[in-house]
Amino acid sequence: MTETVKNRELLEDAYRRGYDYLLKWRACAPTVFAAVMDALGYQNDSVAEELWKATVGLAGGTGNMAIGTCGAMAGAAAAISYSFGYNKEEIQKDITKMLKICGAVAEVGKKMQEKYGHIVCQEVQFHHWGKAYRFTNPEAGLEFIKMWQETKGNFKCQEVTADLAKWTTEKILEYNPQFSKRKQA
Repeated sequence: MTETVKNRELLEDAYRRGYDYLLKWRACAPTVFAAVMDALGYQNDSVAEELWKATVGLAGGTGNMAIGTCGAMAGAAAAISYSFGYNKEEIQKDITKMLKICGAVAEVGKKMQEKYGHIVCQEVQFHHWGKAYRFTNPEAGLEFIKMWQETKGNFKCQEVTADLAKWTTEKILEYNPQFSKRKQA
């Protein structure tokens, strides 16, 4: 199997997980982070599991306020940052390491902007539905949940988490192929 075929399989796996996992947790940030980590072979990895916990509050445009970065993008940023493996001292000594991480994250962000119009949660919602939901507002939250339930597992946010999981995995394989625990061809 060629490297291109193997990478395509990894990207398809990340996409599928990004799509399916959203139904488990109903939160974009932990969905994308887990989809990427699992696709790259980090299921049951204790460090990745601990980092997953830190992504939960990034969902719904940060704390479900919808005014921050889309949770899918936040989860992508967390996964990319983790893949570089730099610690505080390494970044303190060489700021270009941080800039390299941010550059990779921005590449995914640009793809998101191209397809969904923005990286901010409420703007992505406007792209999909012509309106935005502040999930912290109980009435808006209930309306959003009702809309979600009516889609019967084919929710527009699933496409976002799937795409972000795929694009993030692609960037990690480009910048840090050694990070993948799955055998490369």
